[in-house]
Amino acid sequence: MVAGSFAGALSLGFALEVGVRGLIAHDAGVGRDGAGVSGLPLADRLGVPAAAVAARSARIGDGESIYGDGVVSHVNALAAALGVVPGQKAADAAHAMLAAPPGAASPEPIVDRSQRVVLDTPDGRIVLVDSMLFASPANHNDVMCCGSHGGRVNMARALEIRPRGALFSDGGGAPEGSGVNGLPLLDAAEVAAATVDAMRARIGDPASTWADGVISAVNDTARRARVVVGQPAGTAARAMLAYKRSW
Repeated sequence: MVAGSFAGALSLGFALEVGVRGLIAHDAGVGRDGAGVSGLPLADRLGVPAAAVAARSARIGDGESIYGDGVVSHVNALAAALGVVPGQKAADAAHAMLAAPPGAASPEPIVDRSQRVVLDTPDGRIVLVDSMLFASPANHNDVMCCGSHGGRVNMARALEIRPRGALFSDGGGAPEGSGVNGLPLLDAAEVAAATVDAMRARIGDPASTWADGVISAVNDTARRARVVVGQPAGTAARAMLAYKRSW
């Protein structure tokens, strides 16, 4: 499977739960504590060859770009055993992985789908979710701190729920702003949205988004809420909670 998402334990976990022969994803600039490629050793433990492509070689959130443009930057031991090496085109790496045995579904869940409240105020809550996919209509008045990146592919749930605010990772500087290009989509729903620098906070880890994050991009609604680039994520999330929407 060639995935548009990053090669962290969170995103590769979705595929490993259902079982795949091999995995290739984006390295999200690798980032803090190697979070952008943290899924590779997990795949090794589950018997799946896996690799990541360099952040600036392909658009994050775009599987076709990763397959067609991606250049391998990191491999796990099982992928290396199949001849996958850094510097190789992702398409060639994917073909090499066809020699692996068929994948098997994980007997236990891998991805944490829970919500964790870190601040509860009269205006709303600040809630941590590994992915915006795990937000629900009950989060309409909350600010969601997510582990996922801020590309267009991750905006559907936020547009449906319309939370008070949303914080994402910026995807490590992927080409064409593909890690942050979903933020303007949320302006139409008056959702204040921003990303944090993947070099400062671990992508895939909403607790790090909240505790370590430094704002790297904002949409117009967040700007009106007084969220600015360079601000700590905790300060930005509180500003989003205080912002009064027009509806």
